Amino acid sequence: MKRKFSIMRGVAPLIALASLALLAACGPPPGASVTPAPVPVVYTLYVAEAGLNQVVALNLKTGAAIATIPVGKSPEKLSYDGVRYLWAANSGSGTVSKIDTTTNTVVSTVTVGSRPVSLVAQYGRNVYVANEGSNSISVIYPQTNAVITTVATGGTPFQVADSNSYIAIAETNKTVEFLDASNRGLNGKMTMATAVQGVLAGGGSGQTAILTADGILHTYHTGTSGAPPWTAYDTANLPDASGPVSDNAWGYWLVSGQTTGKLQIIDSTMSAPNTASSLSTYTVGKAPEFAAYSLMTGSAYVPNAGSDSISVVALALGGKGTVTTWQLPSGAMPNDVTIVVPSSTPAPSPTPAPTATPTIAPTAAPTIAPTATPMPATHLYVANGSGGNVLEYTAPFSSSSAPNVNVKIGGNVWGVASDSKYVAVEDSTGYIYIFNAPLTSGSSPVAQFQQFQGGVGGAQLLFDSNGNLYTGTQGSMVFEYSPPFSNASTPAKTINGDNSSFSLATDYLGNLYVGNLGVNQIDVFASPYTSAPTSVTAPGTYGLASYATYLFDADAMNGAVDVYSLPMNASSTPAYTIADTDPHALAVDETGTLYVGDQHGGSGTGSVDAYAQPLSASSRAAYSITSGLVEPVELWFGP
Repeated sequence: MKRKFSIMRGVAPLIALASLALLAACGPPPGASVTPAPVPVVYTLYVAEAGLNQVVALNLKTGAAIATIPVGKSPEKLSYDGVRYLWAANSGSGTVSKIDTTTNTVVSTVTVGSRPVSLVAQYGRNVYVANEGSNSISVIYPQTNAVITTVATGGTPFQVADSNSYIAIAETNKTVEFLDASNRGLNGKMTMATAVQGVLAGGGSGQTAILTADGILHTYHTGTSGAPPWTAYDTANLPDASGPVSDNAWGYWLVSGQTTGKLQIIDSTMSAPNTASSLSTYTVGKAPEFAAYSLMTGSAYVPNAGSDSISVVALALGGKGTVTTWQLPSGAMPNDVTIVVPSSTPAPSPTPAPTATPTIAPTAAPTIAPTATPMPATHLYVANGSGGNVLEYTAPFSSSSAPNVNVKIGGNVWGVASDSKYVAVEDSTGYIYIFNAPLTSGSSPVAQFQQFQGGVGGAQLLFDSNGNLYTGTQGSMVFEYSPPFSNASTPAKTINGDNSSFSLATDYLGNLYVGNLGVNQIDVFASPYTSAPTSVTAPGTYGLASYATYLFDADAMNGAVDVYSLPMNASSTPAYTIADTDPHALAVDETGTLYVGDQHGGSGTGSVDAYAQPLSASSRAAYSITSGLVEPVELWFGP
């Protein structure tokens, strides 16, 4: 029997957190000379109003309307990509709307399968859409706004949940299927005794929960790959369980009791067997749908499809918090909410053309410190992402270059770096593998260890001239490991910055640059990296590289490599940009030639594009290496 969640239709999709800045400022009186007042920051709640075919933006603190955004018919679910775009699944029109949160306008409409009722926009990656009417999952590549593959499911999918390396799919035939995010293929399922009401994925925590029709929340350890069968961890009987269930990144699982008008809040950080004792219950409106929790306000926001309202639940232990109501227009039928936290990214504006085309070679070449001297380009190493391997190319490089060594790692390979002794590799679970350099056929690691995962684990790597290895964590820290390396290696130093450290580079002054994807920001640390950084607003930051007096930033979201003059300060903006389709990885050889890892929209046919000196805004690739490349995530030159 088909599982119903809302008054309008069956099960709706899941929840996402995000970031947005809506700016407002008042100018001075005529003739006055005053310092402008600080720009107020507005935290935003986006609401899918299925009955009115629109998404509305509300002030998260007051409920005041900010914007109304027309989308397709019956928007059921929302998901934010963590950078800029909000995606809405329009179940009545078989489409997904892509909303630019800097302008609150629809910038693309993507046709998917029949009755799309749930979707997940993975951070910096693909969008997965559950098509209830066609028993399939559509995979959208956001850079091209195109469906790159459609995966047939074993049952009727009604909810998808994101756990980084896999997508959990709740289906009406008592099953939850697993879709591997690295190869976009189904790879196992869990079969329950009773109908599945919803699924929750635990992100990097390795936990997944399934709510069944008997009101039991089943919690599992899923490991890093997510492949079923999963290990049972805990169960909890929820008194008002009926679904839907909402994932949350801040330690709470939210379960709506549709027939009772209750919101049940479970502390997902509790250890077994304490899940049931960590339950709080609040009375909200009629037919509550997918909810969201804000760490900033300490409140949960519940869309009530049956009473056209939003319940704002101020959480307190024991379910004693207050509940207030924001009334929506009649017929709104809200099905989902998404909270958007302000980012430091301003609304985009055209890059001004430089008066004189700059080049990388300055009139007087600066003295390059040892930490910034480019490695001799004897070998080019490529972390091949979802290809699950590291490729080694030998100079001289050209369009006909093919890898002479292919070392299989397994899973996604997100980082690679080399010095005179070692090649270091990191996979998506945060494991670091140390190989002797250069790589050879049949190379095995001489050491391997798993770093503490400050985020989801897996990021880019960097060696300095002393052989120290630096690793991003996708969390608030960068770790430094000192040789000799072993299976028991632990960080010798922790560098504290923003919340999503991913890409790394050093310059001729010995400064360390850390690209923070989640906040569109580059943090600049002065050696020895113990003081607070200077933060520079920068879109993208998928990859960083330095040469002479320039820093290069791979801005995949805008299809460009942004070139900054060094040294940088808080107000730095690009001197110019170089167009490249989908740049994610960067490296510069000793001649100043810029190599760009281009993922080509996740097509599985990546390339490394070489840009020769002199570089400028009009530079075009001199040649591209394509052999063996799937998804270049990081590039590194070694001797």
